[in-house]
Amino acid sequence: MKDEIIEELWRAKDDLAREANYDIHALCRELRKKEASSPDQVVDRSAARQTTAGGKSKRLEG
Repeated sequence: MKDEIIEELWRAKDDLAREANYDIHALCRELRKKEASSPDQVVDRSAARQTTAGGKSKRLEG
């Protein structure tokens, strides 16, 4: 069965990788630039996690 959504995602991934010459560091730099110039708000969920004494993270209720 052909999954058109997955194929579209793979095409987008391949296009981004090709634009960055398959360099993960260049890709991340470009994505950070786009993120910084975007009018959309980026949500940082890292504050929603707390590490317990045993080193496991647990969800904080908001």
